[in-house]
Amino acid sequence: MTAGFVETFRSLKWADYLFYILIEPRRFARMIIREDASPMAGGILIAAVVTVCDVIAASLPGVESPFFYYKLTYGSILFFLFLIVKIVVLAGLVDLICQFTGYQGKMKEFVIIISYALFPQVFLLPVVSIFKVFHFAAPFFYVFFSIVFFVWTALIIIQGISELHGMEFLKAVLVFAFPYAFVGIISFLCFVLLVILSFGYMSFL
Repeated sequence: MTAGFVETFRSLKWADYLFYILIEPRRFARMIIREDASPMAGGILIAAVVTVCDVIAASLPGVESPFFYYKLTYGSILFFLFLIVKIVVLAGLVDLICQFTGYQGKMKEFVIIISYALFPQVFLLPVVSIFKVFHFAAPFFYVFFSIVFFVWTALIIIQGISELHGMEFLKAVLVFAFPYAFVGIISFLCFVLLVILSFGYMSFL
């Protein structure tokens, strides 16, 4: 994987990957299907860069303190590992629902697309920095642009799903939304059970 990453970097293929993931996600999906060496290492690097940028951007609206350096080091490592797990789980659930609906499994391709689709979130840091410099509602714009870049990422992933399987766009939207709906339902049921258990415990005190 390391050798493939170095070769890709020297050939400037990474520039094409980043350009097409931002401008033409469907063409990016076609590129990773037909190429022998998929850019997995590049996706991991993007996840690492996104993690650091998000940690710094989240710290900018607040008051600087010595704890910032802990967040930048240990916090970045923790969030990076969490992000990797999130990418794999999301790709697995998306691939699972695709297979349930009769499509071929493409777990590896989904991991790559989701990893590269995170790239727009790198822009969160420079955007928040501008509002921080001008002292103009930086916390609000951090939340606002976090949502904007998440929607951008979601649109890239949805187009990737649609292109990989020749799926209609609306159907790809439902496939993408399924993991979030699934996690939301499980989280709600766990919350309800915790509330019931809490009331039951208090009733015996």
